[in-house]
Amino acid sequence: MKYFIFYFWIFSFILGCNSNKENTSEKNQTVQDLQEPTYTYNINTDSLYVLKETVRNGQSVGQILNKYQVSFSDIDKIAKLSRSIFDLRDVKAGGDYTIIFRDSSLFSPLYFIYEINKVDYFVAELHDSIKVYQDQKELTIKEKTGSGVITSSLWYAMEESNLSAKLVNILADEIYPWTIDFFRLNNGDKFKVVYDAKYVDGEFIGVGKVHAALFQNNGEDYYAIAFNEVGGFEDYFDETGKNLRKFFLKAPVSFTRISSKFTNKRKHPVTGRWKGHFGTDFAAPIGTPIYSTADGIVVEASYTKYNGYYVKIKHNSTYTTQYLHMDKSTKKLWGKKGIKRGKKVRQGIDIIGYVGRTGQATGPHVCYRFWKNGKQVDPFKTALPPSDPVKKEKREEFNQIKSIWVSKLNAISYPDEYIDLDSIGEITMISY
Repeated sequence: MKYFIFYFWIFSFILGCNSNKENTSEKNQTVQDLQEPTYTYNINTDSLYVLKETVRNGQSVGQILNKYQVSFSDIDKIAKLSRSIFDLRDVKAGGDYTIIFRDSSLFSPLYFIYEINKVDYFVAELHDSIKVYQDQKELTIKEKTGSGVITSSLWYAMEESNLSAKLVNILADEIYPWTIDFFRLNNGDKFKVVYDAKYVDGEFIGVGKVHAALFQNNGEDYYAIAFNEVGGFEDYFDETGKNLRKFFLKAPVSFTRISSKFTNKRKHPVTGRWKGHFGTDFAAPIGTPIYSTADGIVVEASYTKYNGYYVKIKHNSTYTTQYLHMDKSTKKLWGKKGIKRGKKVRQGIDIIGYVGRTGQATGPHVCYRFWKNGKQVDPFKTALPPSDPVKKEKREEFNQIKSIWVSKLNAISYPDEYIDLDSIGEITMISY
């Protein structure tokens, strides 16, 4: 009886050990099943080998792929298929690429991926039949706020507040160009902004939509609320529903400075003679795109000894504008379907030329001339017609949206309120 009990105990112990091993094995299998698969550029790479590299100077996609036994005939197929998606000749030294293999032998790759930019990437499938496509990394949008006090320039205020320089262009060129003179800001001018920040893989890659802004200029508050009134196109309106966009843009280029203002008497920089300068010169690098400041029809696109290459646009029976000293490269826009007499152009959308120094000009700039009822006038000292306010049928919807963004703007505090602004004086805007 004693021996029976002893052997029964040993038998039970062995069975228990086997049972524990089976349970442990089942648990391990369950853990493996629960693990999230690894994706690289939306490709499941759990059982694959991923090689990440950087394009070297003088290196082509063909050279990269042929190094890993991809035939030149297959490389030609990839190049032909990719032309309508992404031209592989645009692959640049320093660009990141990834090659995915079956294993670490680095033989016959399955995929070739090239990062076109921070978001978009090109993929060539190399197994079975060759396929190419373009995809995007997952983009994360976060709503952000910011503010600043101007003591030297808008750009510097953005930098001081750790805000993207892109916001400078959005505020100055897209939201407030008709409302605020960014060439001459005052000490103590302030701004607040609510905007979307874009992230990829946790890295900030740029500014998205600006939902609302408040710019305090000369002690006056200028609200800007983004509102989609007509569908597909968004304008910015103030807190009363008035459109901030005027009939004309304030400048035909994304400018750095006004190099010469409209005046009845100026010493000409070339001839040295004193005469009127009936235009506004915007200094900008050669090749900078020039846009029409309002919708209109081209009445002249030509060249003269003094004006250089120029374009003249009639906007209606009252207003006409002209753009002088364009670069010679502007001629490539003057084709059958391009900028020519009778061509309709849209405000701030259609490029009508490029900044140059043709004609009687000392440096690269565009001379912007403005006629009202046949007389040349200074557009900065002329009352310009406004755009339409929010429609009555959209007023309730606008007020609801406005209340949300104004509340958020009012909740943002200004930095550096303690600065002694009286000691700074007036600021002349050199670059914003």
